[in-house]
Amino acid sequence: MIGSTLAISIFFVFVLAFSFKRGMKLEKQIGVAGVRSVLQMFAMGFALEYIFKLENVYHVVYFAGFMAIFAAYTASSRLDLDCTCLRKAFFAIYIPSMLGVLPVFMSGAVPVEMSAVLPVTGMALGNSMNAYTLSLDRLRAESKSRLASIEGMLALGLTMKAATREAVNTSIKAAMMPILNNIASLGVVLLPGLATGLLIAGVDPLKAVIYQLVIMYMIMSVNVLTSAVACYMFTRRILMIAASEQNS
Repeated sequence: MIGSTLAISIFFVFVLAFSFKRGMKLEKQIGVAGVRSVLQMFAMGFALEYIFKLENVYHVVYFAGFMAIFAAYTASSRLDLDCTCLRKAFFAIYIPSMLGVLPVFMSGAVPVEMSAVLPVTGMALGNSMNAYTLSLDRLRAESKSRLASIEGMLALGLTMKAATREAVNTSIKAAMMPILNNIASLGVVLLPGLATGLLIAGVDPLKAVIYQLVIMYMIMSVNVLTSAVACYMFTRRILMIAASEQNS
C-alpha cells in the first residue's frame, strides 16, 4: 500500500512539475483530475464490494445508465457546441455500449457474473465516451474546412447526408484510430490492462489472450457505432456553428 502510494505520488508530481516547467498551465486541471480520480476510485471500490454480491446481472442496466450520465456530462463539457447536448450524448454513449456488450455475454465469451459484466460494460462506456468526443471534435474541424464545398452541394440539391459524407467519414476514422493502433500493436507492443490483470491473477495465458481479443473487437465496434450516431445527431448543428463562426 505504501509503495503504491509512493509510485502514484512520484508520477503525479512529475507531471505537475513538467507542466509548470514548460509553462503549459495545466497544473489546475491535473490537480483537479488527480483528486477526482482518487475519490472516484475509492468510492467505486467500496461500491463494488456491494455490487459484486448482487446475483442478478440485470442490475448492470441501471448501473451502466448512471455511468453513462457521468460519461455524457464529461464528454459534453469538453465540446463547445453551444447547445444543450447532454441528453443526446447520453443516448449516443449508452445505447452503442449496451449493444456492444450483449454479444460478449450472449456468446459465453465472458462469464455472466456481475464481477465480469460491470467491468466490461465500463470499458465499453469509457471508450464510447472517447469516440464521441473525438468524432465530434473532428467533425467540427472538418465542417469548418469543408463548409464552402458542403454549402455548394446543398445548393445543388444534394441531401445533407450526401453533402457531409466525406466529413462524417473522416470524423469516424479519427475516432477509430486509437483502437485500430491498439489492435495493430496488440501482443507485440501493447499488452492491455485486462490481459495483464488476468495474467497477474494466474489465469491461463491463452484464456487471457482470448478475453482480451473479445474486448478489443467489442470496443472497436462500439467506437464505430458511437461515432456514427454522434455525427448523425450533431451534423446539422455543427454546420450551423461553423457557418455562424465564418460569418462573424
